[in-house]
Amino acid sequence: MTSPFSAAFVPALKTATKQAVAHVGGIDAAACVSRVGRTQFSDYSNRQRDVVVPLDVALDLDHCAEHPFILHAMAHALGFLVLPLHVGPGDFGQDMSEYAQASGDILATAVRILEDGVVDVDEANEIAPKLTRAKQLLERALAHAHSVQVQNSRPVVFTGRYAANG
Repeated sequence: MTSPFSAAFVPALKTATKQAVAHVGGIDAAACVSRVGRTQFSDYSNRQRDVVVPLDVALDLDHCAEHPFILHAMAHALGFLVLPLHVGPGDFGQDMSEYAQASGDILATAVRILEDGVVDVDEANEIAPKLTRAKQLLERALAHAHSVQVQNSRPVVFTGRYAANG
């Protein structure tokens, strides 16, 4: 008997579930925002158990976490990426700071991956989400820049930890 297609992605779903649960404040908090209790969330995160988080529970958890942790893993299993419907202006300085960190991580990962001259499936699976995150950050920063261009306004001045322009 062959394993179902989904079996290869169960570890990633369990990791994503752990991340979402941690992000919302733990198992008790997760149980408060969904239809399932502590025991189920423990099972959904436990690699020794076959059960994975159901879609409706994943949606509730990701919604509460304000990030599609589980949805990203589900989409990746099918060869898709999750992108936001609206990428609008945000905190330009914060986006660029996060992009710089993401870029460094991407380059370090790429150098390590390319040591043997071949990118295998596991390595592609490792770097793809990092590239997607960097792309999202650049899209937000670009949306902010376009917003300033359209408004034909003065350059944006950042205060605090960001340098001022103008």
